[in-house]
Amino acid sequence: MESRSLYEVLATARHSRRPALMVDVKCRSPRDGELIADEQLEPYVQALLEGGADALSTPTDPDFFGGSIAIARRIRRVAGVPLMRKEFFRTVEQMDEAHEAGFDAVQLSLSTVPDPELFGAMKSRAERLGLEVVVGVHSAEQLERAVELGAIAVGINNRDITALELDDGTVSLSEELIAGCPPELLVISESAFHTEADMTRAAGAGAHCILVGTAIAKSADPTATVRSLRDAARAA
Repeated sequence: MESRSLYEVLATARHSRRPALMVDVKCRSPRDGELIADEQLEPYVQALLEGGADALSTPTDPDFFGGSIAIARRIRRVAGVPLMRKEFFRTVEQMDEAHEAGFDAVQLSLSTVPDPELFGAMKSRAERLGLEVVVGVHSAEQLERAVELGAIAVGINNRDITALELDDGTVSLSEELIAGCPPELLVISESAFHTEADMTRAAGAGAHCILVGTAIAKSADPTATVRSLRDAARAA
């Protein structure tokens, strides 16, 4: 299988000081309802790639985000860029499932996997399989713990994932937490991006990658929206 590295995308962005853009492909949102109809999935992913998306993520949770492993496999067949799995992970075996489905990375959130032993087992299994691990954080305390765990990359979620996107997160959380990140840490700023100004703020704070989902899915022209958001981040 072709080698795809999210870490490499992030490291290149850090070196060039040109933030990467990751698009979250979610079929449904607890806040906004259906975002991507089943028959539009492949054309939508192709539109993202044409716009220059550097990486993709997708939630495989079926209850709140309309995701599944089957949908992830469809995305994988279309996309040659790094693909990260987002999920309310509960078992170590889900790391094997992610690997078999063709994911390149998994995001393990400290908010949804609070048990240190389970988190450590998941992280170890993922790394043993060759999956890159992004540690999801939502507070200064979680960021500190991620560093202690030896995280190579963190995803700063501007929203509380346990609130299922129903809270009013802002990019100000990324601005606050990035200031305390060690220089070697690769950083993704996630969620609550609505405008080019939001992108500029995250990029200016030092994010190496910005993850956007709903704003692109709701746009009339996803390809053009990806381009404009990517250009706004890189212009910062």
